[in-house]
Amino acid sequence: MIRFFTTIGGFLLGSLLLALIVILSFNPSFFALKILESDLSSFGKKPSNSLDRYLNDQLAKEMLSSPETLTYLGFDSINFLTDHNSKFDDNSSESKYENYIFNKSYLKSLNRIEREKLGNSKYNLDIQKFNLQNKITSYESFKYHFNPVSQFFGSHLSVIEFLTDNHKIIDERSVKDYIARITSASTVIENNIQYLKKRAESGIFSPRFVYEKASKQISNILSFDVEENPIYLSLQKKISSLNLNKVKEERYLMEAKALLQSDFYPSYKKLQIVINNQESLAREMDGVWGLPNGDDYYKHRLRIYTTTDYSPEEIHEIGLELVASIQKEILEILTSEGYDMTKKLPSLYKEINNDKRFLFEDSDAGRKEILDRYTDIQNNALKSMDNYFHDIPKALVIVKRIPIYAEESAAGGYYQSPSLDGKRPGIFYANLFDVKATKTFGMPALSFHEAIPGHHFQNALNQENQNQTVWKKFGYRTSAFGEGWALYAERLAVEIGLVTDPYEMIGSLQSELFRAVRLVIDTGIHNKKWSREKAIDYMIDNVGSERSEATSEVERYIVWPGQACAYMLGRIKIIELRELAKSELGNKFDIKDFHREVLMNGSLPLTVLEEIIQNYITSKKI
Repeated sequence: MIRFFTTIGGFLLGSLLLALIVILSFNPSFFALKILESDLSSFGKKPSNSLDRYLNDQLAKEMLSSPETLTYLGFDSINFLTDHNSKFDDNSSESKYENYIFNKSYLKSLNRIEREKLGNSKYNLDIQKFNLQNKITSYESFKYHFNPVSQFFGSHLSVIEFLTDNHKIIDERSVKDYIARITSASTVIENNIQYLKKRAESGIFSPRFVYEKASKQISNILSFDVEENPIYLSLQKKISSLNLNKVKEERYLMEAKALLQSDFYPSYKKLQIVINNQESLAREMDGVWGLPNGDDYYKHRLRIYTTTDYSPEEIHEIGLELVASIQKEILEILTSEGYDMTKKLPSLYKEINNDKRFLFEDSDAGRKEILDRYTDIQNNALKSMDNYFHDIPKALVIVKRIPIYAEESAAGGYYQSPSLDGKRPGIFYANLFDVKATKTFGMPALSFHEAIPGHHFQNALNQENQNQTVWKKFGYRTSAFGEGWALYAERLAVEIGLVTDPYEMIGSLQSELFRAVRLVIDTGIHNKKWSREKAIDYMIDNVGSERSEATSEVERYIVWPGQACAYMLGRIKIIELRELAKSELGNKFDIKDFHREVLMNGSLPLTVLEEIIQNYITSKKI
């Protein structure tokens, strides 16, 4: 972080302060922007051309309008200019329109730039034009198609998660900011309510189960006594580390408690009423094909998430072929392990899944054992990484339980990036709601995916890369690259010998099968008009999932159309490019070089990644 003032006598200090006051009085946002641009510059390579400078400048503008992003990334030193730590992002319709106008102007500027004169920065131009056009299309054509409240995401979950997981308490000011955010949470909820109402006016509703489960989550949150509310408990725990005097500490806690009672709980009750009212108008079909322009919307979401032009029909066929080939591998292992192969695959899955050798005790001790085992898997994996990567993240990764209030409908696990300042490590969140859903043989694959060498390597190395501009680090994200890398990491772990047990190999193959099945189910629901029940049964029959897990996954695909297709399509492309490099380079191929080349450029559309690897191959041949 940079310092802005140096005391060299009272006169100089006074002059600087006077200048600061004058500048701020005329254009405080401009001054804040310049400070943020300067602060950001310490986290990346200095731009070498006008395009990269422009991209960095535009990113700073976007970040300045996102208090949550600034807090999440650890930009706490500019509080006195922006007060960002006391605010949530503006999710009002007015703000969304302003973002739309910003994006249109931004794209218009990029369209004036001559690509052929940019050198390697031409990729940055391609990426951001692709990104902006998708955002503009989303607003112009599909403004109300998005699910604003579901069992997986929405303001009813995000405000709690953000305060408990991302808002650091480091001094008394940050305590006041935390309390201010409790106050503003009701505005975030109200804006979501207004979006739900406008969505309904446009004739767009979610499937019934979405309303039911979101309402149940809100009921769970409302059931907490104030002193058991996660927001209150988090503040209580964090504030205790400041060593404030007891009177002051108690005053802050009482203030938080009062705000939860007067603002927080009433806003959640109001949201629940709207959700319950709309449940009676829920759409009968589960896929987005039933929405206005639903087919075009689904193709649009596939393009965003897969960064390809594959049609839903093509993706469905790719999925069916992969399901058949992966199941064949699993059956071969089961045969070698002596299983009764006259049984159908679902019966064999059930036999393995119910085997007590692979289950944990359904207790606090059992849940702790799961977390400890995940930690051991990560520690063991880290020991092997020097042989396959030039670069190892400085940031640590830890394993935590998904918050209890959200875990019933959450996925099996997810990852959160470390903060830029290194004060918050990367976090692999594991779902411990249904202990039976966590099998010992399936844990390595999930761990490799979410942490080492998966999402943690992908995200932490990108953040720590000082040879990238700030925009390349934070300006664009795509599931096709990120989830494709994480699924590739699962296969890499097998290839380098981190999976040797036959049952853990089955677990790894089941994970791959899981993502192949997603291609079939996602396109089945949203293009081929499958019902939720048909999709759940297909997952149980082909993956062997517990019904609770299959239900959670299928419901995720319903509310998040297209995203589940990104994993396998991304992995297919990375492996395809690796095999191409091996074939073309022969003895010159180095797996460390390939991994650096894939990860060093940050998140990319698959088409851009392919061009980069082609250029890498050409350069290595010289």
